[in-house]
Amino acid sequence: MRLTSLPLLVDQPADFRSQPPAEPVVWSRPVAPLAAVFNLEAADELVQRPLSRHMLSVVSGGRRETPGSYTWSSRPIQLGFTDTVRHSTVSRQLRAGSTLIFEALHRTWQPAGELCRRLGYELGVPVCANAYLTPPQAQGFAHHYDTHSVLIVQTAGSKTWQLHEPTLRDPLEHQPFRAAQLSDEQWQRLREAEPFLQVELRPGDVLWIPRGWIHNGFATDELSLHISLSLASVSRHWLATEIVKQLDSVAALRAELPWGFAADPAVAEAAAAETVKFLMDALAQPIAAPQLDAIADQYGEFFLEAARRPVATSIGEAIEDDTPLGTVAEAVVRRTWTPDGSLRLHLADGILTFTGTSAAAVAELLEADSDDAWTMRQLQDGSAPAGHGRPADARLDEQDARELVETLLDAGIARRL
Repeated sequence: MRLTSLPLLVDQPADFRSQPPAEPVVWSRPVAPLAAVFNLEAADELVQRPLSRHMLSVVSGGRRETPGSYTWSSRPIQLGFTDTVRHSTVSRQLRAGSTLIFEALHRTWQPAGELCRRLGYELGVPVCANAYLTPPQAQGFAHHYDTHSVLIVQTAGSKTWQLHEPTLRDPLEHQPFRAAQLSDEQWQRLREAEPFLQVELRPGDVLWIPRGWIHNGFATDELSLHISLSLASVSRHWLATEIVKQLDSVAALRAELPWGFAADPAVAEAAAAETVKFLMDALAQPIAAPQLDAIADQYGEFFLEAARRPVATSIGEAIEDDTPLGTVAEAVVRRTWTPDGSLRLHLADGILTFTGTSAAAVAELLEADSDDAWTMRQLQDGSAPAGHGRPADARLDEQDARELVETLLDAGIARRL
């Protein structure tokens, strides 16, 4: 696999991919490619769009502001736009020291979406993005941990970060940081003890924060803009839960709990012991391939779906035999072959199946994962880019080639160059 996005962020991408650091690390990378993903000009442009409160939020004093303080919900506006951000409030919020959070940046800003898709493909885990704009000498959130690992990418200004070792290792999604759960001793350590790492990030700096590490960031004497790339933590706990869900064919586990379960401890204890026995008996059998395949597809739904251009694809300029096209390998979460030789492409939002020479041609294009342009004509003569330098042996007739290209464009697996 070509690594094209990960090298923008870390010094040794192959090592990071095989074994991400267990402790926080800082890398200094070239500024330009990172600033091109999201910078101050981009932030200003995005704010001017009709963003909903789900796309832009405001943090003041370490807490999220109520949406009514920065949306149209308290004033008349066209029906359906009451949750839209009022542009006139943004300047006031920033001057008052509030932080703007560009939520789900991977969905609202194309370069961020492209980076997240490619990173997810290269790392094999879902990646999403937020961005944080903090005024000088201000702070968004204070000490907290995340239930996923994060790459902090500084693109403008500077921000100081303090990193402390976890109080809870590998927290799950239902175990978010809660200040009240920390003891007085733990809070004293966070506020007074020497941090594990303290660093001031400048444009081009990237900070790796493993899941569960407590962090505290605050802007210096200049504003700060950073992108937060979140690597979804899909844990073994999640997998165990999904495996148990697949046991709905076990009659003993479908049986109703005995009446009195809530009221009588003896009934509850006996039912729990019996259920554990049924569960252990069921789990003693290997997970069937179709069940595991279904779970893998559920995992794939965490990934960002492929970027598509439905208008241009449907009614735009026609694709000719020599129109240059490109493969978007990151649009595919995984590939499987069926016993009859069909190729199944598992996308984040669906499955495509190809047969015969079309399957072979698509497999070659994806295996190549190449920036090289190819054309519909090359699908017909077998000269499209092939993986591992192998000669492409899949040749399609004109009609099949056209139908294949249209399908790939519709799915976002190919794009016009």
